[in-house]
Amino acid sequence: MSWCMVEFKAGRAEIYYSAVPVEKDDWVIVEADRGRDLGKVVAKDLPTDQVNLLLRQQQQQIHSTAQQQQSQPQQGDDPSQQQQQQHQQQHQQPPKQPTPKRICRLATTAEITLLVTKRQDEQKALLICQTKSKQKKLMMDIVDAEYQWDRRKLTFFFVAERRVDFRELVRDLFKIYKTRIWMCSVNTVHKKPPML
Repeated sequence: MSWCMVEFKAGRAEIYYSAVPVEKDDWVIVEADRGRDLGKVVAKDLPTDQVNLLLRQQQQQIHSTAQQQQSQPQQGDDPSQQQQQQHQQQHQQPPKQPTPKRICRLATTAEITLLVTKRQDEQKALLICQTKSKQKKLMMDIVDAEYQWDRRKLTFFFVAERRVDFRELVRDLFKIYKTRIWMCSVNTVHKKPPML
């Protein structure tokens, strides 16, 4: 078994373990959130201590961004709700270290060529989400969209100065795409883990 770093769209990279032989720059099918995804191996044979460090850094980054977003007042929040949220944050358990997923296999040539279609569909989804966000007057900037390879999940990356209630937007997008919709702050996703 070897540890690898696999990169996806917009430089998002994650740690995976592999029982199948892979080389740097190979396209691979990996375990993903309730399905499969396609990415490119950017580093292989990572030492275990480096993997543990990268996983801790990734978790700290996710946790600090989540705390930052929760501490920002949301439009319409009253002071008593803000105090209750602060109390809940203080008594939350720190999140567990993420468990790395596995590289399932090498991607086929046909799967790799479908990336062009996937990117075109992501661009269309981005434009639709941006339009709907503006129609709803949401104070957020939708900057990217990414389908999971198996199309079971569609992630929209956004920037916002304060918390935004985008539940209605997510419901509208689900009606269009009939897949799981995920809204993700770019603060946690687009930062590439540092290579030691």
